[in-house]
Amino acid sequence: MGRHLMNCSSLARAGVLALAILVAGGAVTPAEATWSLVWSDEFNGTAVDADDWTHDVGTGCPDLCGWGNNELQYYRSQNVTVSGGNLVITSRAESYGGAAFTSGKIHSRGKHAFLYGRIEMRAKIPTGGGMWPAFWMMPEDEVYGGWAASGEIDIMESANATTSVGGALHYGGTWPSNTSTSGSHSLGGANFAGDFHIYAVEWEPDTIRWYVDGVLFMTRTSDQWYTNAAPGNPRAPFDQPFYIILNTAVGGNYTGCTDAGCITASLPQELLVDYVRVYEDIVNVPPVVTITAPTWGATVPAGDATITADASDADGSVARVEFYCGATYLGADTAAPYSFTWASVSDGCYELVARVLDDLGSVSTDAVDVTVGAGCGQAAYLGQPFHLPTRIEAENYDLGGEGVAYHDMDAGNSGGRYRTGEGVDIESCSDAGGGYNLGWLNAGEWLEYAVDVPWAGQYIINARVASLSSGGAFRVKAGGGETGDIVVPVTGGWQSWTTVSTTATLAAGAQIIRFVAASGGFNLNHLEVASDLVAVGPAPAAAGYALHPCYPNPTVLGAAIHYDLPQAEAVHLGVYDVSGRLVRTLVQGARVPAGKQTAAWNGRDDNGRVVPRGVYFYRLTAGAFSATRRVTLVN
Repeated sequence: MGRHLMNCSSLARAGVLALAILVAGGAVTPAEATWSLVWSDEFNGTAVDADDWTHDVGTGCPDLCGWGNNELQYYRSQNVTVSGGNLVITSRAESYGGAAFTSGKIHSRGKHAFLYGRIEMRAKIPTGGGMWPAFWMMPEDEVYGGWAASGEIDIMESANATTSVGGALHYGGTWPSNTSTSGSHSLGGANFAGDFHIYAVEWEPDTIRWYVDGVLFMTRTSDQWYTNAAPGNPRAPFDQPFYIILNTAVGGNYTGCTDAGCITASLPQELLVDYVRVYEDIVNVPPVVTITAPTWGATVPAGDATITADASDADGSVARVEFYCGATYLGADTAAPYSFTWASVSDGCYELVARVLDDLGSVSTDAVDVTVGAGCGQAAYLGQPFHLPTRIEAENYDLGGEGVAYHDMDAGNSGGRYRTGEGVDIESCSDAGGGYNLGWLNAGEWLEYAVDVPWAGQYIINARVASLSSGGAFRVKAGGGETGDIVVPVTGGWQSWTTVSTTATLAAGAQIIRFVAASGGFNLNHLEVASDLVAVGPAPAAAGYALHPCYPNPTVLGAAIHYDLPQAEAVHLGVYDVSGRLVRTLVQGARVPAGKQTAAWNGRDDNGRVVPRGVYFYRLTAGAFSATRRVTLVN
């Protein structure tokens, strides 16, 4: 049965986007290189773990007074605590050990050192004149000599007003014959201290990349660094293990303040670190998860609803299975049989998602649509009506079920693909772009599609059809009228496709298009409502902000994402996984002209890796407008 999917974050229930569902079942995904979690500290205890970290104490004297940077603090272990799921490094205005300020610093030298990988921290940084929080790495053994001949990797550092963060490499010769390269990232004037952000480097033999919240802001390659100690080794000095350092300095050269009198920060200030994680690029077979109850298309009573799932990992172990309603996290289970009981669920229609993580951090998802209690009525399958002109994939007919959004004469989905709990017959399609098509069409069967027509007039509707031997006919009802029967020719095969056309007069505004099979014997892939109008109408400019359904969806190789802008705007468009992690930045702060725009996602992340099959979200932000839609990758 079809459903209008509901907003899981509020039981008051406002409609949100429907979910394009993963192909049911499927074999284990082939192994691929992926960032796999090899070590982390989630700071969920009550104290700094001595097996992971060592405190630096003092002012650096006598060998390196001011820690080599004219810093003004005395580092104390008492300034580093763990509480509320965070590491807390507190900077205070207090005299101790000859310094006017105290702060904290910990490092993993001798306990954890890493050669290559993704090193990531989620943190909320301190701010104010003289503050200098940092997340950085130094060589475990200094195999090429003293600083900076053996290198330094600064993942994140910020100072003073903290409206930008920086990343840097230090290399070359031993001081003072050293050099560096750096870059920075800003939030357009906002303060990084206002919220938690994710800071990371991805470190490979010949490339190091810097990120903030998944946004790449700097890349350096091995032809841009060197060490005097190994002139014939282009990867040196960044080809040796490095350890991790977390600290907040007070004053110092980076802040431009090397005297206590110019510290203007309101102290105390705190660096809050939610976690530090290290990933390595390991060949890993992603885990597999299948929701076993409720099943796709099931109707369950209102009240408490138990979600169960099977999960397995071919080359490791399942770490946990997380349960979501849409993008809203419900809970998790770490042991089989995996389940979660969602309490007091109201009447409505919902999308349930199970997300499995294996022992190396690889992820897969499965999802189902369910009706709870009385459910809900007809609605656009992708959450919003198709904004014309556009392509309407035939399998994305409205939610609402038999007799409401469609009529199908035989029981069940004969093709067994896509919306398997409904009666419409859907199979895999080999036409250009892949995806799915409707098959087994019988005379009198129909499907409805909610559309938004921006201007009144006569539109061309191109139908992509195929027929083995008998041909067929269809008609389109729209705008209070109905076309005559449109003949579908014999194409010689169920996957031998051709295009036939008709016209329809549409009024402006929201309405329903009904596709009716006048006689059977053909397949339907999609309807293309052409952008060329037969009658004169307004120019096809965007009337307002809009983020449209992508095409194709579900997708194997990626999708085209369409959006409208009523005026030129700075745009951010990104693809996120179900946990909210930014996977791919498609447009980052670029000023985009007014009108209809298109961006393409090729199913890869910002590093060019193919992402695992599953549910993803694409989000558009332009000025005060923000919208999110879903796309499912079935690679």
